[in-house]
Amino acid sequence: MRIAVVDDERPARSELVYLIRQCSPSAEITEADSSDRLMELLNTKVFDVCFVDIDLGGANGTTLASMIKSKVPEAQIIFATAYREYAVKAFELGAADYLLKPFDLDRVKKTMGRLEEKRAEAAGAREMAINKIMVNAGASFQVLDVSDIIYIETEKRSCRIHTAKKSYLQNESLNYYETRLKNCRFFRIHKSYLVNLDYVLEMVPAFNNGYSLKMKYHEKVLLPIGRTQVREFRQLFAR
Repeated sequence: MRIAVVDDERPARSELVYLIRQCSPSAEITEADSSDRLMELLNTKVFDVCFVDIDLGGANGTTLASMIKSKVPEAQIIFATAYREYAVKAFELGAADYLLKPFDLDRVKKTMGRLEEKRAEAAGAREMAINKIMVNAGASFQVLDVSDIIYIETEKRSCRIHTAKKSYLQNESLNYYETRLKNCRFFRIHKSYLVNLDYVLEMVPAFNNGYSLKMKYHEKVLLPIGRTQVREFRQLFAR
């Protein structure tokens, strides 16, 4: 489970991270000390759960929750705060839970238990999912086999899906497609690129000691790999 803990106060953040680890030792936890920092992280990461404080040094956690949902619709939002009065607003925003400070281990265990149940239910639903997506093809909507997608790139505020013969401009974020295709052998090599691992031909040296990818059917296009993703990408082919 990929978890973000957002709180501008380090002691509160550390306490919650500690309690979450007691409940879910295998969880991948990332800390953010502001709403701006979390939004930066969301450019390259997808979180399953975000624990969000209401008061983030003057910023409003409920506003941040709306922003998270717009970028990662499937993310679960847990408000972790000292303020009781925002509970109604939180659940109106679709919050999965509302934790009050000071945090209690038993209460955090209940929250994590609910999250694990939802993940199990979602996993069961994905097993029945059709490996196709519908794309806007201009005058009509076309159904594509996910296996025909070679890579997806950001284009201004939209995304372009590339197949062997055509490309399709879609009004969705790359985070949306990363979440939608996360069980279909796709990997985000860069904040702007999501690739189908089955079409990777070669990883080649690039500018400034970096690396790029060559993809089948699009050999003339070199896709940059983010420096933080190179090691994980190589490990995918070492398993």
